[in-house]
Amino acid sequence: MKTFKMTLAAALVAAVALPASANYVDVRGAYKTEAKTYETRVRAGFDFAQDWQIHLEGTQAQGEKLFSNSDKSVAAFETELNYNWAINDNFTLTPGFVYWNGSDHMEYRPYLKATYAEGNFYTAARYRYQAASSSTTPGVQTNDTNQVDLWVGYNLNNFALEYNPAYINQKDGGAYKNSIGTEQADTKWEHTFQVKYTGFESWAPYLDYQILDKTFHDRNTNQNKTENRIRAGVTFNF
Repeated sequence: MKTFKMTLAAALVAAVALPASANYVDVRGAYKTEAKTYETRVRAGFDFAQDWQIHLEGTQAQGEKLFSNSDKSVAAFETELNYNWAINDNFTLTPGFVYWNGSDHMEYRPYLKATYAEGNFYTAARYRYQAASSSTTPGVQTNDTNQVDLWVGYNLNNFALEYNPAYINQKDGGAYKNSIGTEQADTKWEHTFQVKYTGFESWAPYLDYQILDKTFHDRNTNQNKTENRIRAGVTFNF
């Protein structure tokens, strides 16, 4: 729960210290079906100046029991800054930068995102480079990462439907390893399908289903299996 407290405290500081208006707060839980582990996350976003946004996010792995705090491997705090440049009524270009502070290393993530929206349809593409520091955990390898995301979405009555494939490549290779050291692929795909209900005025519940490629190693069968993750959350809009 430490990352939740950090995010909420940082959000309060930002709301007081910056000439900003709160845009949203998003609370989400996740469950990996193969690893059988839980994860929780809170994210807050603020608008300030003109067309600038800052986002604060805290993520905490929970191990095999929800809120157990038994596994801190994914504990992280993230700060994101971006600028939305509206080229015209349909196209928006968004450069941004993310500072990610994990339990054993840090990452710097500059990105560029382009969005096209017309009526109920929208699509977006983003390239992000993740420069990682060396891990403080003995025997753990970190590598720089290239990631390309695509979003395709459609608003249907009171529902928002979205598909987000992501291609992720480790720059130096060999980074996707399981706990017993068997190497996996240097690249992977992640596919996220989301359904969000938008019929409420100030909050929107949603459900995600993710296919995370063969990123789980079953030590009983010594096979790499496709991991799946189910995420449920709610976005509060202000």
